[in-house]
Amino acid sequence: MELAKIRNKAKQEEGSTAAVSLPVSSPAADEPAVPPALALPDDLLDGAGGEVSFPGPASPVTSPSSVRFDPLAVIMAGRQADQLAIAPSDSSDQPLALAGGDEQYQEFLCFLLGSEEYGVNIMEIKELIKPRELTEVPRAPDFVDGIISLRGMIVPVIDLRKRLGLYSRRPTNQERVVIVRHRSSFCGLRVDTVTGVVRIFEHRREATPAALEGIDRDFVAGIGRCDGRMVILLHVQNVADVGLAGED
Repeated sequence: MELAKIRNKAKQEEGSTAAVSLPVSSPAADEPAVPPALALPDDLLDGAGGEVSFPGPASPVTSPSSVRFDPLAVIMAGRQADQLAIAPSDSSDQPLALAGGDEQYQEFLCFLLGSEEYGVNIMEIKELIKPRELTEVPRAPDFVDGIISLRGMIVPVIDLRKRLGLYSRRPTNQERVVIVRHRSSFCGLRVDTVTGVVRIFEHRREATPAALEGIDRDFVAGIGRCDGRMVILLHVQNVADVGLAGED
């Protein structure tokens, strides 16, 4: 077959393939073709649900380019059959790499405190629960609401508003307690409203603002931007360290 005929045949095959292809949305020029925001179950966000567990450090991470990403499946895959005492991950700050490219990202659970949106790396989260009855602890710092028993383990609960020096407000049915890993144990962070899970790419992450000083700077790990939103990324280990307190 002549070279010209081969080229014509190839063009005809390409045209035929393009005619039956399904339309897909084009990613932004500087973003990989991965959905930036992942939704949490409705019953978790509207107050009708109970608790949701997150992937443990041993949970496999599937390349988003090879399998359709299912956020609910990723969240529920972390349940550990009523076993809370799991060794904390040493790789919670390690970014994930997208297959076929050098772009890296991390996933953060986002929540509101007042009008500001904050984020915690999901690899540092054990589960998400509704507020429950607390037992007060004598002489504890004022930002410690008390302790709860979670499947036999004693977990202190921190009022994140007080911890970050924000004004207080009356409790609502949208409040949640984020159970995070802290060293060899766990700690609960009480937040106003959970908004979902987002992926923040490395090039959309900024360092801690220089304007923050002292204890405030210790609590912030950086600023992330996603879909026009600014997310304040928290340094969980410092926030959960009850012994780390500002000046009286």
